[in-house]
Amino acid sequence: MSMIKAKKVSKPSRLPSTLSVKTEDIIMGVNAGLNPGKPIINWFQGAPASKAAVCIKDGKAVAAECDASIRFGGEYSDNSAKDLLVVDYKGTGGGVYVEGGASKVTVDNAVMALHGSGTGVCSPAVGLAVTQHGDLTANNVVIDTAGKSRFCSVAEKFSTLRVNNSVLYAHGEPFGEGYAPAAGLMQTPPPPLEIGGNCRTHCSMSNSYTYFNKCKIICDGWGALSTEVAEGFVYLEANDCDVIATKKGYGAYADPDCHDVFNNCRFDVDGMAGIIAGEGDMTFNNCVSKCATYFVLSHNVCGVPEEVSSLFVNGGSIVTGKDVVLVKSENTQLEFDAVEITAGNKVLVRTIKNDDPCATVPSATPYGVNVVFKNMNLEGDLLHEDPERGMWISMAAVTYRGAILNGNLALDQASKWTATADSTVTLIADVYPAQLDALKGVTITAFGAEAGSYDLPSGGKLVVKA
Repeated sequence: MSMIKAKKVSKPSRLPSTLSVKTEDIIMGVNAGLNPGKPIINWFQGAPASKAAVCIKDGKAVAAECDASIRFGGEYSDNSAKDLLVVDYKGTGGGVYVEGGASKVTVDNAVMALHGSGTGVCSPAVGLAVTQHGDLTANNVVIDTAGKSRFCSVAEKFSTLRVNNSVLYAHGEPFGEGYAPAAGLMQTPPPPLEIGGNCRTHCSMSNSYTYFNKCKIICDGWGALSTEVAEGFVYLEANDCDVIATKKGYGAYADPDCHDVFNNCRFDVDGMAGIIAGEGDMTFNNCVSKCATYFVLSHNVCGVPEEVSSLFVNGGSIVTGKDVVLVKSENTQLEFDAVEITAGNKVLVRTIKNDDPCATVPSATPYGVNVVFKNMNLEGDLLHEDPERGMWISMAAVTYRGAILNGNLALDQASKWTATADSTVTLIADVYPAQLDALKGVTITAFGAEAGSYDLPSGGKLVVKA
């Protein structure tokens, strides 16, 4: 039988992002919207009184800036610390603070219990903090924090952090039913993220590199591995790690210009494995992800219309309670290769218009939602409900069962689609009728180069409109 000819459709081009945001811009913008007419609040800034048990600046340990009262064991020098025992109950004490390009520090065998609500993000009150071109490696450490904004680790300002064979657990303050939300500007996650809590376990910012190897990174809420305000570039990598959110949080976040890579990791989250914002990207290689809600939520707020979020998943498995990917008014590149996927609600990808008042306004010809599946048996729906951009679907060596709503579809000759509910697509690649099927009572309405009608093997119909 001859092929069904595709409709000629012009696909929008991907344009380079023009986003350029500094920390100061974020501070001023959020204050203008959420704290108008009041003194400016800088939620990134730590408390002036905060001190770490070990403080190393510009290659030298600074005794005057070390808090010996919270250090109950261990020793340190200009470039190392070992066997540290650190306990702080006030919210102003931390573990190891490293600053300056001349500082290259290794921490071995530390245990830190840091309680009491903190202030800011990168400060001496963090378990492991590295800033201003510093370099910090931590091996075999255990960090347990409890309190609002009580980070286990932070890297920022052209610094590098490596954490190996360690456990980091941030509880935050109690939250949820029966507890008032944590007070203060940006002390809880924005409601559109559909999570809770008041503390993140780790945060990477402003041109930093972070590597976790064979670690457990745990949060009770908000997030385990966070990135924020790249100021150009941030890189976060986890290898053979367990990433856990016990209660309404995400496993990882990729802010614009942030690049998250996960190799052979295990995600177990009461929320989503990842959130991607604007021109951020995530790569999952041979990871196992169990998610109470989505695998990934993608959105764009306070950005520019050229931004495109990217998600690359190679091998591994995904189990979700809701949609595998939820896209809120965002241009995206979603690519899955040889992945086992089980969607709890039978939806693979859903796109919607973002109701967030800060949602980015699209351009006249947005790049759209681009979905690529390769080398898979796939089941679930692809539902495009965002009226502001198109969805472009490509399948190569895929056996697919599900419904497609408003998608531009290209199947290679090694792929086959069985529609399980009425579907509407535009064919953007020629296809043989034998590659398409539909269950009894189901109609595929396709837009192509030539009109036609076909009875399909399982009892459904294919209606092609020119």
